[in-house]
Amino acid sequence: MKAKVAVALFTLGLGSTCRAQDAEKKSVPAECTRTIRVHGSVPKGPFKFLPKESYKRSPLIKYQIQEDGTVSNATITRSSGVADIDKKVLDAVARWKYKPRPVGCGAIETEMSLTFDPLMK
Repeated sequence: MKAKVAVALFTLGLGSTCRAQDAEKKSVPAECTRTIRVHGSVPKGPFKFLPKESYKRSPLIKYQIQEDGTVSNATITRSSGVADIDKKVLDAVARWKYKPRPVGCGAIETEMSLTFDPLMK
């Protein structure tokens, strides 16, 4: 029997760092650190489980939000244990769009975690 996996919880902004900040860590205007996602969704199953694969934990994705609202450099920093979940999450995040921020704010690096409940139908 194939396990069905559904998204149970979405957490965004576990950590954010403005690259525009210099070594002195000057204060950054609020409009430079505020991120508002305007397009994009989380992946929904069904997901394919390969033999010997099992959902172990929430995948953790690290990515950058550019000033123009595009996402770049998305990578999995902690695997869920299921390759299909990791790939679909990474593909989804790469297509997300955020509200553009003022010129000069720089890129924001952030991490995002998705929690899946393998028992949810």
